[in-house]
Amino acid sequence: MKTFGVIHFMKKYFLFLSLMLFLGGVIIAQNVDSLEKKPVRPKVGLVLSGGGAKGFAYIGLLKVLQEVNLHIDYIGGTSIGSIIAAMYAVGYAPDTIAKIIRSQDWEALLTDKINRKYINFEDKIYAENYIVSLPLTKKSVGLKEALYGGQQVGLMLNHVLSNTYNIRDFHKLPIPFLCVGTDLLTGKSIQLTSGYLPFAVRASMSIPGYFTPTYYQGHYLVDGGVVNNFPVMDVKKMGAQLIIGGNVQQGLTKNIKKLDSFTKILNQVISFNRVASNKQAYKNTNLLINIKMNYGVMDFTKYDSIIAIGERTARVYYPELKALADSLNAIKYIPANVCHAKPLDSIYINDIEVQGLKKLKPQFVTHIFKDIIHKKISLKKLDEKVTYAYGTNYFNHVFYELQGQNDSARLILKVQEKSLGTIRASVHYDNDYSGSFLVGATFRNLLSGTKLYVDAVLGPNPRGRVLFLLQNGRSLGLGVKINMYSFGFDTYSGEVKTDRVTFTNFSGSAFLNATVKNIYNFRAGFKYEYLRFGMKYDTTDVGELINDFNSYGNLFVSFRSDTYDNRLYPRKGFQSVLVARYVFPLSEGWAREVFAPALVTYFKYNQAIPMGRKFTLRPGIFVGATIKGNNLSPIQDYFTFGGLNTSNYIENFQDFTGVKFSQRGGLFAAVLRMKLQYQLSKKHYLILRCDMGSNTENFNALLNRSNFMIGYGLTYSYNSFIGPLELTLMSSNQKKNLQAFVNIGYWF
Repeated sequence: MKTFGVIHFMKKYFLFLSLMLFLGGVIIAQNVDSLEKKPVRPKVGLVLSGGGAKGFAYIGLLKVLQEVNLHIDYIGGTSIGSIIAAMYAVGYAPDTIAKIIRSQDWEALLTDKINRKYINFEDKIYAENYIVSLPLTKKSVGLKEALYGGQQVGLMLNHVLSNTYNIRDFHKLPIPFLCVGTDLLTGKSIQLTSGYLPFAVRASMSIPGYFTPTYYQGHYLVDGGVVNNFPVMDVKKMGAQLIIGGNVQQGLTKNIKKLDSFTKILNQVISFNRVASNKQAYKNTNLLINIKMNYGVMDFTKYDSIIAIGERTARVYYPELKALADSLNAIKYIPANVCHAKPLDSIYINDIEVQGLKKLKPQFVTHIFKDIIHKKISLKKLDEKVTYAYGTNYFNHVFYELQGQNDSARLILKVQEKSLGTIRASVHYDNDYSGSFLVGATFRNLLSGTKLYVDAVLGPNPRGRVLFLLQNGRSLGLGVKINMYSFGFDTYSGEVKTDRVTFTNFSGSAFLNATVKNIYNFRAGFKYEYLRFGMKYDTTDVGELINDFNSYGNLFVSFRSDTYDNRLYPRKGFQSVLVARYVFPLSEGWAREVFAPALVTYFKYNQAIPMGRKFTLRPGIFVGATIKGNNLSPIQDYFTFGGLNTSNYIENFQDFTGVKFSQRGGLFAAVLRMKLQYQLSKKHYLILRCDMGSNTENFNALLNRSNFMIGYGLTYSYNSFIGPLELTLMSSNQKKNLQAFVNIGYWF
């Protein structure tokens, strides 16, 4: 330990001595030129290397620089170093930078995850239940150019650096700034010293394979760290004579066991290209502060620990930094950099321009932003509008640039349209629908502003769906839907099984469609159904009649909403469905004589209410009524209770804890639900559930105690990559013995 202390002391001594000799040499050189001139204060440059989450350590370094009163004349960085350097360059205090870092949802930020309420309404139904998703081009199925487009990172940078939107020369920032990117076509390091600051920083941190490359000032750029992860020479060319370097790189690993993730292997591969440039950079750094730690480049949630390590390491160099600051201030006093910056609160939008469209028309995008033009709006609202546009799922990214002066700006939206489509696949098993395989595809812009959803369930209960939507940026669009399915279920008298029914349905509908903020959806139209119920054992006249295919017409209106933050395990938000449809037989003959036209209406509402960090209360209600004449109602007009499947083929079929699938049916129904969700750990949940309700043929009997149902159970759920893996133990007053229900995979 004594030997280590002596070595450390000698390193610090020689480092301090070299700084003083350099400083003295500069002064002597200046005095040789003219003994009458006062010495000129040397310019200090601060360089921050790339290194992913480890770069949070620079916040601690900046704090110490402020304490010793050391003024920085130039600053530059790469990747995460460019983010921290840019924030300091525009005037953020170290504590403010730390506050910004702590306020981010880093998992969402790094994976382009947006709040679910912003996601396109139909995508919440058709695109959230898949395991595999691949882009589809005109020629083939392929892989994306990167895992993520950097949408959320771009929004964060726009917000944080908004106070300098009108500065296009980075030398005119409070601290002259640069960052570097790597030209993907030439492999050369590119200095980024002008343009739109958020875009420049975004380009500098385009990690190959993780974030998509960035087009910037005629270059196609990836992360600057590929060839120049420590841009010392670039900052020296700006005019810096003394270089202080913050370095969180840890070089090439020699331990195979440490290469245990995609990002670690990627970092190792990239590091080979940095060796030569790093050697030159280290050689030209006057005070190199190596910040070593056991955290990795993706440990973004460990910010507090990493910041603390950075400050602790910087304090080891406190004497040198203080001596340097005092020596420079003795030549000419310049206080530490002023740090009072904060993001813009609001801005006046005087115009809007959309760049990058190929198939979509500009009004498709401008329609979303129409209510903010010629208005002063908050940046928060602007970010929401951009997120809504991204949530339409027509774009790989929706970035924006502000151009203007004096709190008034032109909003330039830079978009990249997604490929022709996406194909997806998933698997599922539950006690009621058995095992099945789902394949689906989404096609965009077959005609401008259209989406086509196609999916098929392959298994014992097959289903096919086609949904075509035309929404050219107008409030009201058009839709066509085709649905085909066949599934079997049992009928009961109490607990006794009476028959096995196979329901086969072919339907098509055309409707007006309106979606507001990707949250609320309204439809009104006509639906044609061609269906039959095959009764396995019933040989009565009614059984034979409904075994034939018959046609029905539906005039319908529906209103739906969905603000759940998570489809499977919501913590907040609500879902609701309100449907009214007038059903009438179209087939000639017996169907018109036996079955009466009916008005079928129902309302469903579920909510999630957070109760502390772990608990979520999830109340819900369902009420439905079929109003008809004296004739019979066809089976599809009945409300049926039972099972736990939340994605039944027929919406009249409602899950009910502790009751067998389709065990109870009637024309009038009411259910009150209550779930208490507890998050055991990141992916493990317990859900205590209770359903109470009634389901009868006659409205007057709905509140009769003899018809009252209560079911209760406990579900263990694991959020796996194929969807929820669930085991539910449950019972009810309809079937008192304990039942087990198994669900594997996403519901569809």
